[in-house]
Amino acid sequence: MPGVPAFGRNLWCLLTQNVFIFLGIALQALILNLYLVALGYREDFVGLLQFAQTAAIGLAALPAGSLAPRLGPRRMLIVATAALGTSFAAMALIESPALLVAAAIVNGASMASIFVPMAPYLMDNAAPELRRTAFSANFAALSLASVVGSALGGQVPALIGGGDLNGYRAALLVGASLTFLGIPPLLLANDRRVAESMVPTTPAPVGGRVTTERIDTLAMCAATILMSASTGLVVAFFNVYLRDQVHASTQTIGTIFAVASLAMAPASLVAPALSRRIGLVATIALSRILCVPTIIALMFDPGLAIAALAYIGRSGFMSVGQPLDNAYVMELYEPRKRARVSALRTLSWNGGWAVATALGGIAIVNLGYHPIFLAAALLMLGSVIVHYMVFRGRDASPRA
Repeated sequence: MPGVPAFGRNLWCLLTQNVFIFLGIALQALILNLYLVALGYREDFVGLLQFAQTAAIGLAALPAGSLAPRLGPRRMLIVATAALGTSFAAMALIESPALLVAAAIVNGASMASIFVPMAPYLMDNAAPELRRTAFSANFAALSLASVVGSALGGQVPALIGGGDLNGYRAALLVGASLTFLGIPPLLLANDRRVAESMVPTTPAPVGGRVTTERIDTLAMCAATILMSASTGLVVAFFNVYLRDQVHASTQTIGTIFAVASLAMAPASLVAPALSRRIGLVATIALSRILCVPTIIALMFDPGLAIAALAYIGRSGFMSVGQPLDNAYVMELYEPRKRARVSALRTLSWNGGWAVATALGGIAIVNLGYHPIFLAAALLMLGSVIVHYMVFRGRDASPRA
């Protein structure tokens, strides 16, 4: 069909699985904090739970990177999806702080076991000339799933429980059910690889690949930690910020999150064309530097309309560079190293997020939201500087 990428069956199955997973993740991301507040918890416990979940993702990433090549990415994705849906359901049914933290840890370990093998499996099933398109299509699919998940999260509590505790619980159970639907598509896939995907497409830099790989890995981890900390400070608490500071309803919060996710899909799809025009590394830097003013705008108590536009704009700008960065990282390394690199990237992202949300929750309770938004803007700026200074002038080959 004209205009439809020539992906194989495995790649389409992976995209379908990711849609169902991120329906559940988006719904949980919107509702869980509101559910916790309805239980009587405050931002410090919200931050603690975020810390437990993201720390578990980070700590489980390296073992997942070692296990993925042995078990096989597809089999690992199936098991992890089942565990993720189970943990979502558990978090909806318990109120004890200790058990909530335990469920969050299982939830995080399950996500790590999804995020780590996802990129290598995508690489194994995409020819080199389709890689950037495949990563962008995957990101767009996740974004559109987040639109629907956020919209459902905004409506289900009011429809079922009037927006109270029972409504939030029902919404979380809907998210768990959607997550389980991610299993059948991968049961229809197989473990065959596209032969061309095993060939690296980024030429070895001058000075030797081994030495440069160490520098690349350190820079990648540092830039990812800074960016994830910035993102965590904004995203993890934004639904509570809208509810408590802007006094938005659950339906309004769901609409804002849905529109933000909707902005991510077209932004990610224009990324390959923009990278061909100005360069891949420059596109990544530009997309992230544009996030800084949108974060700063939140420091001035802008009201619902401006706060919503700032959040939506930040989501759109982030979505231009993120799929390109994911593809670029995979192209930098040999196939046998990709699972390990994916694990390190997952560890870095969730380590930065975990520390930022744990400290951020405490800071919000004691200092309010203004210092948090300032810190988020500075962290994003630092991430751009680190990434651009190390990788500038080293775009992947046009074949990628």
